[in-house]
Amino acid sequence: MAGKQQAPLVVSLPLGVPQPGESLQRWLYAALREAILSNRLPSGSLLPSTRALAEHYSLARGTVQAAYQQLQSEGYLDTGSGYGTRVSAVLPDVTLNAGYVRRRITPPAEQQREAPITQWAQRLAAEKPVFMGGAVQPGLRPFFPHRGDVLAFPIDLWRKLHTGHLRSSRLLDMLDADPAGLPALRSAIVQYLSIARGVQVSAERIVILGSVQQALDLTLRLVVAPGERVWMEDPGYPGARQLMNASDVAMVDVPVDREGMQVEEGMRLAADARMAYVTPSHQAPLGGELSPARRLALLRWASENGSYIFEDDYDSEYRFVAKPIPALRSLANTDASVILAGTFSKLLFPSLRLAYVVLPPQLVESFTRLVSLTARHANSLSQAVLADFIAEGHFDRHLRRMRKLYAARAEAFSDAAQRHWQGLIDVPPIRAGLDVVCRLQAGDELDAKARLAAEGIDVMPLQRYCVKPQPPGLVMGFAPYNEAAIEGAAKDVARILSRR
Repeated sequence: MAGKQQAPLVVSLPLGVPQPGESLQRWLYAALREAILSNRLPSGSLLPSTRALAEHYSLARGTVQAAYQQLQSEGYLDTGSGYGTRVSAVLPDVTLNAGYVRRRITPPAEQQREAPITQWAQRLAAEKPVFMGGAVQPGLRPFFPHRGDVLAFPIDLWRKLHTGHLRSSRLLDMLDADPAGLPALRSAIVQYLSIARGVQVSAERIVILGSVQQALDLTLRLVVAPGERVWMEDPGYPGARQLMNASDVAMVDVPVDREGMQVEEGMRLAADARMAYVTPSHQAPLGGELSPARRLALLRWASENGSYIFEDDYDSEYRFVAKPIPALRSLANTDASVILAGTFSKLLFPSLRLAYVVLPPQLVESFTRLVSLTARHANSLSQAVLADFIAEGHFDRHLRRMRKLYAARAEAFSDAAQRHWQGLIDVPPIRAGLDVVCRLQAGDELDAKARLAAEGIDVMPLQRYCVKPQPPGLVMGFAPYNEAAIEGAAKDVARILSRR
């Protein structure tokens, strides 16, 4: 068995540095012995020749030979003709010969001090994470919100486009890219925004990023000074709220109703705010649209106050009852004040991690430099594939197909709720998006969430999105689940919540 072991990369193994006054032979012996005892050099591992190790660490070959001989005499190494020098299959008692190791690998507990962290880091650590990562239950447990159906994505087509960019003739495309993004993708986004969102803009004003979260983070750094105030929707998107909580901005919670953010209330609370964060096309999480009158009022406030509007184009593409509402950025006189951000990760698949931001002219240079400093650039290979996906018409066809699919599932969800949840949960008409806020008719939403989760149903309590109390509700998703799954899970919800 030992003869089949491959040689370890001992020359890449960190061995530390000699202590002052410590001989090189003693240092090398102790470092190798510690690596063996900690299993960084497992039993059977083949060590480099004394010549190779001496050359790599700039040591005399005799020094390495002496260290090897000492380890061999104590039973840590075996040598033989044609066998090389290997770590022994059976190690001696680790308490033997302990006197040879006089350096402490770690300081005693009484000498260890915890390194301090900043208040910013403390605030961030105190937040309950929005993006659950590994904590999310595996699979697609209904009715977890904010998810699309990745199983409906045309993965074979994507693989074909991806493979096309991995030809040897295109290897130079794998070098570093423009921090603002690939020109081909930015040009494709220009065409998409013009047709789908009513936004007329040049490619030079678009920057490609990893997420809308990143766009908001960089925007806060650039346009909001410490202590300046920012309007935030209440209820609103928790990811945006946590970024603001962790930064040095003063967040002002502006209430939301059926017509979106109450702009007049925002002006009453903080007319001098530096920026407003809004989801005008599909409010997160309530699902309404910012009314025309409030859109104009918000733009007028920003223009007169010299403030910015961060427009998160949340779920705007999935609208079932009429054509998508044009972006706020599409209206006149928005060029200097509106920052529009959108993501492809929800439209295609979450691990794509590609988004875009449309910037006012005065922010383009500084924003691009900040991207270069903090992230260098978004994944250029994925950008190239996405550019082809859009330019060849696949993106538009995919959106139309998914819009039809999600509309059917929204109807199935509403029908199942009507049949099974009478007196338990009230589901409003679903006009757009991937999820809906459902109102509990009785009981506590945290208790309902816990009871449902215990039996395989995932929901999000509405209070997760709120500062001021709201009537109890659950944010429930329907998009990833077919009609049979929706019907079965709806019956389970009724059974679980009907228990006393």
